[in-house]
Amino acid sequence: MDKRRIIALLPSAVTLGNLLCGYLAVINVIEENLTHAAWWVIIAAVFDLLDGKIARLTRSASLFGVEFDSIADVVSFGIAPAVLFHTYLLVDAGNIGYFLTFIYLAAGAIRLARFNTTASTGKKHHFSGMPIPSGAGILCSFILFSENVWGGLATFDVALALILVTSAAMLSNIKYMAMPKISFSRKSDTAMSLWLTLVILGCIFYPDEVFFPMGILYLFSGPFMHVTVPAYHHVFHREHTR
Repeated sequence: MDKRRIIALLPSAVTLGNLLCGYLAVINVIEENLTHAAWWVIIAAVFDLLDGKIARLTRSASLFGVEFDSIADVVSFGIAPAVLFHTYLLVDAGNIGYFLTFIYLAAGAIRLARFNTTASTGKKHHFSGMPIPSGAGILCSFILFSENVWGGLATFDVALALILVTSAAMLSNIKYMAMPKISFSRKSDTAMSLWLTLVILGCIFYPDEVFFPMGILYLFSGPFMHVTVPAYHHVFHREHTR
């Protein structure tokens, strides 16, 4: 096979890894390995982060890749976390539990459909509305946090708040920062890069303790910046939204 053809297929292969992780997450929910399922969703998010970067590095970004990525995301970050969260905390809530987790799934699907109508294959500096991988990460990291750090959070009220706020964030037009490129060329870039490095190291060495708090910070970062910094929504006015 032509070397260029193989390189062009790399992003789709990574997206396929994302889809596989979502499938394995659902299988683990069925087998009642809920923390394993949560980890599969988080690993899927890593694949989702990499496929776009690989596409840009290999100059193989395409509309097919955008569509395939969204289909995989519906499984890995929509269906899988919805089923997982329902099984973990809402299974005794009856129809209310089904309704709440469907709200999350519907919000994520709408978020992805909106992305597909505005998507570009270039580098993104911000997102319009919180991305669905972040929403899935918040729900799944909550399970790891409540299982291994603070079990007292596993209540219906907390579940209700997480689903509603996360769904609203995905449906909103509030701008959320994309992961910045690590750079030390300017003081502001250096500060952001050092903070990002610390967060990554914390997630590697203390994932149960760090993932969920960082997810909550990101969840509220968009509304906070929107309210406290009036010009925030104009900062990236020349960039494409996701």
